Amino acid sequence: MDSFSIGEAKSRFSELISRVSAGERFIIRRRKRPLAVLISTSELEQLERTAHLARRLALAIGQNPTLLAEIEAGNVHAAMAAFGLWKDETDLASLTDEIEVNRQNQLPRSEINL
Repeated sequence: MDSFSIGEAKSRFSELISRVSAGERFIIRRRKRPLAVLISTSELEQLERTAHLARRLALAIGQNPTLLAEIEAGNVHAAMAAFGLWKDETDLASLTDEIEVNRQNQLPRSEINL
């Protein structure tokens, strides 16, 4: 994916729009940091449909709607979705303890020389 500074994008805007309509994507940078993306409207619609289907699936498998809203708002990391599904599983309550015990009981690994 090609990348342009804001100034470059402004001076080549018509060209970039034509290329976007042909399926290309571009990153717009400010001071070398990604700031925005130029994509086609069809690609945006596809991304929005995918996000909507993912949300519906998460709700269908029992995800907490409040947690999903927090993730979508950027207030909570998306990895918390997994925790949200597992938090009520009693058989997983001691999982971290079991993992720690297993690690302590493993035989020492031989050193690998590369």
